Amino acid sequence: MPRWLRFGWSKVDARLIDRKFVRRDSYNVERGGHYQVWDYMVELPDPRKRLVIREKTFKVDVPENGEPVPVLVNRRRTRAVFDLDDPRIDAVGRLKAKQERRRERDEQRFDDKLGA
Repeated sequence: MPRWLRFGWSKVDARLIDRKFVRRDSYNVERGGHYQVWDYMVELPDPRKRLVIREKTFKVDVPENGEPVPVLVNRRRTRAVFDLDDPRIDAVGRLKAKQERRRERDEQRFDDKLGA
């Protein structure tokens, strides 16, 4: 669902209850691009309600069952999606941060050896 359609949705830390594999699909058959589709069951904290989130992006790095996950929930608490802007589950952001730390570490090491 596009972000602009999520007007009025609120951020909540839900608890991940379970996950199940749904199917493997492809987005670019010529180049061999594949992705997996998963269903995640989350439990909302306030009205202890369980919802299912179907996720098919590469961007999500979901924690173990029982752990909190950031989600966006509609006003009636009938639909939920993962909050992909949250760094706790942003796999792409985590990879970019790791690469940036490595680059900074290498630059520092190189500068230290240059000055010695």
